[in-house]
Amino acid sequence: METYILKENVLTDNLLFVASENKIFKGGYKAIIKEYFYQNQWGDREEIKKFRKIDTLEKYLAKNYKDFEIENIYIN
Repeated sequence: METYILKENVLTDNLLFVASENKIFKGGYKAIIKEYFYQNQWGDREEIKKFRKIDTLEKYLAKNYKDFEIENIYIN
């Protein structure tokens, strides 16, 4: 499993987890994004997005994380 930081926040970082070569996560997912949104000064709200298709992941990253370069990631 590879881990990438999509965005650095004050309390928590938005992370991308990509399954290793010829592996998948439980449920058949190839990639998982953990996003944190500001809730209050003591904590953030966590949302988890799971992707079975790499095309969907690429579209989501292009829309929400324009500065993140997906070319640097090996995706099987």
